[in-house]
Amino acid sequence: MSSMRQLKKIAAIGGAISLALCWPLAVGQIGQNVIKDGVANLNSDAIKAEVVSYDRGYLSSTVTTRYVVTDPVMAEQLKADGVPAEIIVNSELSHGLFSLSADSVLANWSEMPLTLHTVTQLNGNTDFEFKLDTWRQSTEGEGGAMMLITPSTLKGHMTVLGQVDYQLDVPSIEVDFNSGEKLLIDKVSGQGSGKKVNSFWIGDQVMNIDKFSVTDPEQVTLFGFQNGEYQYSAEYAETTQRVASKHKISVGEVKVEQEHLDNLQVDFSFGDLDAVAFEQLVQLYQSSPMLTAQELQQMIPHMDNLFSKGFYLASDNITLNIGQGEFSSQWKLVVPQGTDNVSQNPMKVMPALQGHFDSFISNDLVEQYPAIKQTIDEGMIMEFVKQTDKGYQVKAEIKEGNIVFEGGQKVPLMSLFLPFMM
Repeated sequence: MSSMRQLKKIAAIGGAISLALCWPLAVGQIGQNVIKDGVANLNSDAIKAEVVSYDRGYLSSTVTTRYVVTDPVMAEQLKADGVPAEIIVNSELSHGLFSLSADSVLANWSEMPLTLHTVTQLNGNTDFEFKLDTWRQSTEGEGGAMMLITPSTLKGHMTVLGQVDYQLDVPSIEVDFNSGEKLLIDKVSGQGSGKKVNSFWIGDQVMNIDKFSVTDPEQVTLFGFQNGEYQYSAEYAETTQRVASKHKISVGEVKVEQEHLDNLQVDFSFGDLDAVAFEQLVQLYQSSPMLTAQELQQMIPHMDNLFSKGFYLASDNITLNIGQGEFSSQWKLVVPQGTDNVSQNPMKVMPALQGHFDSFISNDLVEQYPAIKQTIDEGMIMEFVKQTDKGYQVKAEIKEGNIVFEGGQKVPLMSLFLPFMM
């Protein structure tokens, strides 16, 4: 009996040793499948991705992949910017116990000091970190420039289900144009969490820029701002296939030549948008920005569906300060559900629109700009503008094809669009 137990023990030890010896090979095989599937998933109408070679070893592997921009317009633009339309990447892989780590470099673009370190779990989930060393690039000629980007990183986590979390850090970007102008960007940082659902990024993103400036050859600031932030969020309702998105821009100070703006905030949103119809419209436009008559015809049913399902556009907040003056505004425009067959009768959109707007201009701002005061005075005579202790206010509802002001006056909505149509 004891000898049988001993044999079982020896067999178990032998099995464990065999498994341990074979495990790196298994990890290598699984990793090869994960990487090949991942590269194949990068293929699109604009980019072709492929594994050129995969030399799998016992504890490590060497992989070469190729990425070719097939979109002719994009390829031509990259060529003009001195960027190759075909990128070859060499990767050195190490087989771990439950993951593969890889270090990748650009084989055919030595001027770009970019490296990528990844750790891929056997289920395909990947941690990644792009590192850009100091990058200098210059082009000759009157329209040329010298660009300098300080060491930067982009790192995060990506799952096989498409969920991505990332963090970006770029300390500074400087572009010195040969004509004497200069562009400076200080401390770009960003982070995001979400996934691409069809043509939409669903999730949250935030981007910050500490300082941005453009100066002329005499170092006079033509345009600049400080403490800029852009926030983005989007939601997708699977049951109704509707998408909604919010965008918020805030800037501490803006300088345009001799003018100064402070505390600029712009919020914009859209919602209840039919995701299927909107995606089809986006894809048709992206495939051919110069739309032909046939492509416009293809867009018509999707446009009809978009308006038939209804949607809204809104700005919850627009505010800014100029000196001691203040301006604020908010508005919403709704295309109600049931606005059908707009392609056959576009004029039916205008009377269907619903919404409102509310704007305020302070006394100080009106005093600074005589042209604004003239418009305000005309509005008060026509009783569109209401005077308050702190300034002037305009409130109105949009309904039945009219702008209905707080005092009861009505102006046809079409009158706002006629100047553009003419």
